[in-house]
Amino acid sequence: MKRFFTILMIGSLIAAAAFSQEDSDSVVLNPKTGFPEITEKPFLTFDYGPSVSWVTRLQKQQGRSNFVFEDTMVGLYFSMRLENMMPINSMLRFAAYYPIYSTFNKVPQTPKQTLLYGFDLFFGTIFEADMWKYIRIQFSPGVHFLYQLSDSWHYMSLGVGAMLASEFPISERWTITLNAFGSFDYANLGSNAAMFPFDLSWQYQAAIGVRYSRKKPNQYSYITSRKDIRQKAVESGPDAE
Repeated sequence: MKRFFTILMIGSLIAAAAFSQEDSDSVVLNPKTGFPEITEKPFLTFDYGPSVSWVTRLQKQQGRSNFVFEDTMVGLYFSMRLENMMPINSMLRFAAYYPIYSTFNKVPQTPKQTLLYGFDLFFGTIFEADMWKYIRIQFSPGVHFLYQLSDSWHYMSLGVGAMLASEFPISERWTITLNAFGSFDYANLGSNAAMFPFDLSWQYQAAIGVRYSRKKPNQYSYITSRKDIRQKAVESGPDAE
């Protein structure tokens, strides 16, 4: 887990340096403040879709194998992004989950209650790079919080996480997103810390989402509208051949 945390921090620094350098030539600084000039007003975009989460909690033991608790949860996520914010954009992601499979040291556990759920919250900054204009790669390091209700405890975890996302512009307004998320958390928030503490906790998530936006149209897309085709034909003129 220390290796995972180190890789996460190094990846954040490398991504910040690489992605920010990509836009450094086009940024205009305000002569009075010295900060980047905001030429366009900030706005919000939203994406949402199904998500899967794998949560692992570990209790270290002396003289025997460690106790490993694993939960697989399915649910939906909703993400809100603040665009046109200099020097960097940010995002807030919320997900609601229902646990469908739990194990203790790889042994399946049968839940005693029907109403079990979890809530996941992530806030981070967005570093973005274009690949051939038809694939956008985003890296988002940030702060992660998880609340989960189990048969016996209310788990609350707080830590650091990072999201790697790929965006595929289907049309001018519609975009498909693929998200992979990982976090390393402190899982002993709340009253269960004194009675049932954990030594390590980490989580992985995968999600597919969709976004419709009028304020952030896709300049390049896989499906070209008839309006764009007619506009290109007009711009090319009769001497296009």
